[in-house]
Amino acid sequence: MFGAAYAQAACNNLRAGLSVTAGVPATFYVGPLPIPPDAYYVHHPVLFPLLVTASVMALGEKEWAIKLVPIGCSILSAWFLWILVGDAINKRAATFAVACFATLPMELHYGDLVDYEPCLVMWMLAALVCLRNWEVRGERRWTILAAFCCFCALWTDWPGYLFTVSVAVSFLLKKEESSRRFASLLLGMAAVSGILFLLQIRYVNPEAWRDLWTAVTMRLGSGVQSGSSGIAPGAAPHFAFGEWLHRIFQSLGQDYLLADWLFVGVGAIYLTRNLKQPGFRWLGGAVLQMAIPGVLYMVLLRNWSFIHDFASFFCIGSIAILGGLGLESVWTWIERGPRSNILRPAGAVATFGFLVWLAVAGFARAEEMRSQFLILDGDAPEPSNLIRDVGRHLAKTFPADATILCNFDPYYSSLSYYAKRETFTNLRTSTEWNAVAADQGGSAVGGILWLGAPSAADILAGLPTDEIVRVEIDGVSFAVWKRVK
Repeated sequence: MFGAAYAQAACNNLRAGLSVTAGVPATFYVGPLPIPPDAYYVHHPVLFPLLVTASVMALGEKEWAIKLVPIGCSILSAWFLWILVGDAINKRAATFAVACFATLPMELHYGDLVDYEPCLVMWMLAALVCLRNWEVRGERRWTILAAFCCFCALWTDWPGYLFTVSVAVSFLLKKEESSRRFASLLLGMAAVSGILFLLQIRYVNPEAWRDLWTAVTMRLGSGVQSGSSGIAPGAAPHFAFGEWLHRIFQSLGQDYLLADWLFVGVGAIYLTRNLKQPGFRWLGGAVLQMAIPGVLYMVLLRNWSFIHDFASFFCIGSIAILGGLGLESVWTWIERGPRSNILRPAGAVATFGFLVWLAVAGFARAEEMRSQFLILDGDAPEPSNLIRDVGRHLAKTFPADATILCNFDPYYSSLSYYAKRETFTNLRTSTEWNAVAADQGGSAVGGILWLGAPSAADILAGLPTDEIVRVEIDGVSFAVWKRVK
């Protein structure tokens, strides 16, 4: 779903030109140019869709090229974790942190998600690596690189603002004049970036500010639309604070293993007990600077975190560090024990076995978390490639300027991306179908009906029989309506 959306945004950037789109993604628009103002998605900063655009431009519009962006960010995140923890503690602790990161069900499931989260985590970790090098080595280039990483975080997603402000506050509390100047730079950069973003989205859509404000107020609220991601149709439109807490803890239990949380707790205790050591103290600050933005974003945007089970992804760097420190604390205890010569070989075998189990269990949980986007009624069986195959069938059947009507797809899937045609979905009654068809006017209009829908026969009865072709796609019966000129 997300991959198709940002692939289409990349296509629109390339065919319309960045001078027209200003990099603002038009995620679902497949019609002719020019792109209408209300087709732009103005709720997030634009660096991530621009990276996807660059990948598509360089490698072509392929699924692997689009997923290369989040996968590359996840790989770099693991590398930055290793550098960060290795420099602050030691290489063994760094290895444990990376092992924890790579086996978390959250990372295994969402690490290739074509969305903002993997990219922003990478920029946060990169900024912390630069800040660590600046503190230890005192070279000015690390200041510049840290500011650049914070700048990229600002332009990737909104928690990047919380992260940048968090880093700025930590430097404001220091006495050195250079630290205060750096803090002022970050705060100024955040303010300017926010203003430029508002001007950017206003450039492509005069109503963008109203659209953004509507989205913000919805995300700040405690209501959900029936059928939203993760919410069953017919769900209550509002949730209480207790329901929100239950939802968050339920997600945390699903997205991570109990063993992960156990070692996170042990790692937090180990870190706290060693705060007098400079490396531990610095790493503790880094953990907070990543955790605070992630937690605040979840708490402030309760609607968003209630709907999306990957809401805690922004905290994944902190979770991996603490989990790695939990394992490191076990080895520290082994080495300091009176029988370390005996315990070391046994500990090595046990640690290896535990990490293998962690990987196997993590992959198994990640597979359990996977769910198919359904476009029929949620009960009828759907092959995993149904959206793609239906879309490609429509692309071969209808001309490029056609508008296609559907009596299914209630939550607006990536069908239009694969069809490369404008689609009107979820037209469940003949009244809705005929009204939309009449609005289209000319002959370049058609439709596809899922014959298993309750109202399919009623809609078919109102269409000319010589314009109907029955087809079967992946074992599912459809009727294609193509208006005769």
